Amino acid sequence: MAVELKKNTFEFFNQRKTICKHLLSGIMFPVKCKDTLPLDHLVINSVAVRGALGPLTVWVTKSEHLQGEIIMSKKHWKKIYEKEHQPSFVGYAELDLSANPILLKPGQVKGIYIHSTRRGDEAIVYDNKAKQKTVDDAFITILPGRAHVSEKVFGSIPIWGWGSAWRDNREFVGQLKYGAVYKLWNPSENLSFGSSFRSAARILFMCQRRSESPFSKLPDDCLFFILNMMKWDWLNDTSAEMRREQKQIRRLRRQQMIMEADAVMAEENNDDAIEEAVESVRGEDHGQEEDDAQADQVNSDAENEDDLDVMDEDSSDDSEDADTSDDNDDDDDSEEEDEESSEEEEEYAWGDHVGSRSAFHFNADDTSESDEESDNDTERDERARRISIMRARRNILSFLRSH
Repeated sequence: MAVELKKNTFEFFNQRKTICKHLLSGIMFPVKCKDTLPLDHLVINSVAVRGALGPLTVWVTKSEHLQGEIIMSKKHWKKIYEKEHQPSFVGYAELDLSANPILLKPGQVKGIYIHSTRRGDEAIVYDNKAKQKTVDDAFITILPGRAHVSEKVFGSIPIWGWGSAWRDNREFVGQLKYGAVYKLWNPSENLSFGSSFRSAARILFMCQRRSESPFSKLPDDCLFFILNMMKWDWLNDTSAEMRREQKQIRRLRRQQMIMEADAVMAEENNDDAIEEAVESVRGEDHGQEEDDAQADQVNSDAENEDDLDVMDEDSSDDSEDADTSDDNDDDDDSEEEDEESSEEEEEYAWGDHVGSRSAFHFNADDTSESDEESDNDTERDERARRISIMRARRNILSFLRSH
């Protein structure tokens, strides 16, 4: 059954940003579409900024999977808007992107770059970073980005002729208008909906299976159609409840990983105990063999005592000629190391700061909303690493035992 889509329009605006007075030539920031609600995709229809403006362009990253890194090179971006605007320091000037809207799938992150070629440093208003996430609502997350101080698009030389053209820890100031395109229910998308909706769907099919129920006269396709036409929040599911449910699922997964790690550690301890027992038995057998060999050796020492004295005299004469051959082997190593360490660096134009071409790194993980959750994520990653090491060790031990 085909999935039908519904669209709602929302607008982001932060009142705290109206008093900001920081202005530069451009601003770049990542935007993430959340996967909490049953969304098919988001459509960003327009952005709005203020300042001296001038010739404005809007760019969006080409890559569909940024993996926490945005490369600040023009070939990795696509221009979707270009127009000249009059100065507007109080009201916001809207940049209509309806001809080339920005589409975001759930969980996807894209970088947005707004730039003005106007001379000076008063083109676009921005703000300094105040928190880890500039905006975090039920649909999108806007992260801090970089401010640009070059009159050239993606330019690496700032307007002052020295230093870096990019300034980290800066926030977007303005508006985003976007539409939310929802998924409609079908069996393959059942887990994308809230617990109340899933319970209603389960109860509906349970009633259909009972002969005394009026729903028993309906085929499965009719029930599919009824559920498909129901909106995700008709059964009082909210984004906050669905978010809490996802956090609970992540917590249960962490507990399951902890239990698996403890089980692996217990199994490893048992294997180590068995290994020690086997080695102790082997050591006792080997000790008995050494005692027997030592007794035989004592009997033969008396017979070979005279021959050993003669061999000692002969060997003392040959030990003087073996000390002069190993002194000239390490002379050429230092020269090779010097040649390997002298690599050519990338050439930069005058005034081009070395760090201005580095990639921008961001963290769009929804689980890092607080210090406690970030600590839990770190602990989870550490336990996962320990489990992988223990499993590898167990496989190696089993291979050695089999041979």
